[in-house]
Amino acid sequence: MPDSVHTAAKPPRVDARCPLRPGQPCTLCQLDVTGPQDCPLVYLVMSDDELRDGVRRGGAAR
Repeated sequence: MPDSVHTAAKPPRVDARCPLRPGQPCTLCQLDVTGPQDCPLVYLVMSDDELRDGVRRGGAAR
């Protein structure tokens, strides 16, 4: 019996970007998060209209 290992090809890893620091990677700065998708700080900022607009203006000014 041949010794062959069947491995599925893994898709290339995509580094998550922090929506609060445009252009920068997510550094997992909050405890118990796996990325921006479950970050409580990202949730709070993106759910507030003024804060979200401020982040967008700040990123456009750079």
